[in-house]
Amino acid sequence: MAYPLPPDADAPVRDPVASGTSSATGETIVLRSLRADETALFTAHLARLDAETRRLRFGNPVNDVFLARYAELALSSDAIVKGCFVDGTLRGVGELRFLSGDRTDAEGAFCLERPFQGRGLGDRLFERLVTAARNRGVKRLFLTCLRENRRMQRIADHHGAELSFTGGDVMAEIRRPYADVRSLSREWRDEGEAFVFAMLDWRGLGLRRLAAPFRRFTAGRRGERPS
Repeated sequence: MAYPLPPDADAPVRDPVASGTSSATGETIVLRSLRADETALFTAHLARLDAETRRLRFGNPVNDVFLARYAELALSSDAIVKGCFVDGTLRGVGELRFLSGDRTDAEGAFCLERPFQGRGLGDRLFERLVTAARNRGVKRLFLTCLRENRRMQRIADHHGAELSFTGGDVMAEIRRPYADVRSLSREWRDEGEAFVFAMLDWRGLGLRRLAAPFRRFTAGRRGERPS
């Protein structure tokens, strides 16, 4: 059973909240690529997934040892890994893995920690995967999930996926045109904004470190316990 692509399948999906501050919650949300040296961040995120989210993401119950090894392998491969940071903490991850040597076929996957599901973040992560696939010449993007994973199916359908049901699994296939100015600028903007937020965090940390000796000195003069 398959659902046809909607007429506007290739139209850009409107992002209700761009990278930056969410108007709904006041949280700072940044989506960017994960670096190879951020395995610890990825591992910590996966470890916070509850048992049901782990099963829906990996198809089977998995333990922390498996997740730590998975994070290490994922960031050491040629996969594209997009992270969703909420107030500086990694809360969701989308992955794009190439299935063919010419990189025309790829597989996408994503997951969010339970408290951050149902807030539109999964849709934004998946949109970034579709954009990344287009910008790298991927012609077909596949997404496989369990039949009961209705949330992922809705997100895939929202982005113009053709869903096929086989046994207990669902295969979502998205066919997209090649990169254009809009898709390229979308990804460049995300990475540029992430760099700005990282610099702000770095500057804030640097200022706190510079001020720490002065705070200890003044606290000592006043007979207070230094913070």
